[in-house]
Parts: sequence; structure tokens; C-alpha cells
Amino acid sequence: MAIAPEPILRAGSDAVYLACIYCRASALEGTSSPQMVSQLMDAIHDIPRMLTNWEQHHSVDTIRNHLGCFEAAKWPGMPDLVAHFNAKLREHGNDAA
Repeated sequence: MAIAPEPILRAGSDAVYLACIYCRASALEGTSSPQMVSQLMDAIHDIPRMLTNWEQHHSVDTIRNHLGCFEAAKWPGMPDLVAHFNAKLREHGNDAA
């Protein structure tokens, strides 16, 4: 299995990291709901597999589609994972952003 190119691997990993940080913080603050956690986990649970099985999941747009399943605007204080992923792609030098 091929791993995603480094800029995509870094950006995808950072998006999953950010989602986990916000999920944990909202749980500690008591501001999360089961629906929010479910939607967030649904958006990120396949990302690590996509990044490490790039031959089968070889599309930045597929990653964006998964991250986009989390409707950040619906949950105050939560990050827009697609915007974060795109910013990290640009930061790491990938022109697919």
C-alpha cells in the first residue's frame, strides 16, 4: 500500500488532530452533544486509512468530502475541517489546495 504524498499526509493528519482536540475540549466543557461527536467522528474516521492506502483512496477531493461531513457552522466554536485541511495543504506546499 502506498502512503499519500507528504503534503497531503501532513494536512490530513493535522485535520484529524484538530478534530480530536476540539472534540475533547467540548466534552470537557460540557458543550458537546452525542450528535456533534457522532458527526465529527463520522467525518474523520476514514481519513487515516485513506492516507495510508493512497492507491485506493487517491483523491484530495475524497478527503475533503469526508471532512465536509462535519457541518462546523452547526456547532458553535468548532473548526471548519475542510478549510483547515486546505490551509495546511498550502502550508505544506501542495498546489491541490
